[in-house]
Amino acid sequence: MGRKYDGERAVSPEEGERHREAIHAFLSDCNGVAGYLLTYRRDGLARMRPVTPFMEGWRIEVLTQDVQPKTGHIRRNPHVGLLFSGMQPRERANDPVNVFVQATAELVEDPERVARFLKKRERLTGRRADPPEDYRPIVIRATPHYLRAEGFSGRRRPVVYREFPGL
Repeated sequence: MGRKYDGERAVSPEEGERHREAIHAFLSDCNGVAGYLLTYRRDGLARMRPVTPFMEGWRIEVLTQDVQPKTGHIRRNPHVGLLFSGMQPRERANDPVNVFVQATAELVEDPERVARFLKKRERLTGRRADPPEDYRPIVIRATPHYLRAEGFSGRRRPVVYREFPGL
């Protein structure tokens, strides 16, 4: 009998905890990490779009506009996925550094909360966001319930979290 594939098995919870700070720092790097938001269309098919995610503790926030399809997708189905992919060259082609997060999203439409997010975004990036006047800015706020990080343990085993401090 051949060897059984066990590539989906995660590192131990203890080892995973040793990487928590580095994984959070990776997720918080809005300039060195590419972010993608996965939502679901009315017909159930997935749609993924590039976004610039920002961390608020373990919650993930993304700026969008009321006219974007992703807002309608989230209104109908709040289950989303977020993929964070490192933009630095990899040492080995088969050793990616990326994090996939399954989350439940809410749309933040309150103008005061959106304005606070815009100020925080400007402070973190040094870039001012001036949404067009004819579109209303909305913040997508995603609360994770599953996270799978690859490329952090130095082995071919992912780090998996199902609990997030402060949530």
